Amino acid sequence: MTVRQLEQIAALREQNYPYSFIGRELTLSPNTVKSICRRKGFRASGSRKTKREKTTAVLCKNCRKPLPADIRSDAVFCCESCRTEWRRNNRKIVRK
Repeated sequence: MTVRQLEQIAALREQNYPYSFIGRELTLSPNTVKSICRRKGFRASGSRKTKREKTTAVLCKNCRKPLPADIRSDAVFCCESCRTEWRRNNRKIVRK
């Protein structure tokens, strides 16, 4: 388990996404996510997510954290550093 994955789990759980959604996004078992959340004390806050919110969740393409509400509607990265890091790691995809 990497530090980045723990940060992603914490961010998604804080926004009240269920274990199954987090597991699917991070390619982990929902039971693994549940165990991590309980051990680390990651709690859900706010109201439960509807099915539509779960299926249309907009996550950063690089770090898989939820995008801020004040960001453009067509954005795919949460910040400039995520965009830069993703481009560095995926140079073959970006080049034609």
